[in-house]
Amino acid sequence: MLRPVATTFAARVAAPLEKVFALLTDPARIPQWLPGCRDVSPHTPIVKGSRLTVRFPKTSTTFEIVELTPPTGFGWADREGRPGSQTYFKLEFGGSMTVVTMKDVWTPQSLGHLLRGRFLSRRNTRRMFEGMIDNLRNLAMK
Repeated sequence: MLRPVATTFAARVAAPLEKVFALLTDPARIPQWLPGCRDVSPHTPIVKGSRLTVRFPKTSTTFEIVELTPPTGFGWADREGRPGSQTYFKLEFGGSMTVVTMKDVWTPQSLGHLLRGRFLSRRNTRRMFEGMIDNLRNLAMK
């Protein structure tokens, strides 16, 4: 078994904790803050264990909700597009702002998977996080 590779980023969003959590966990709003996402279905309330079909311009995947702790924790595991990948969000009160911490954990399935992920990866986790935070900030102002 290969060791997980974890990357963590944090930023502040000028909005109450409950509002940021609601934005993150509403399937109809996910395409508004998740960079590159075109659609998410179904548009039903998220519960732990539920699965979402997430569509991007050239592909789609299934996210399984693996953590849902209102109003501070939310996470999913990618079951198709990037197996072994999990993304977690931790929200903390930060005065008049919410501190959003995103942790991306990827467990390679094989040595070849690890090498391809390290050297041929098209995914830039930092760029994704920065885009997500910018989108959340814009949505929170509405």
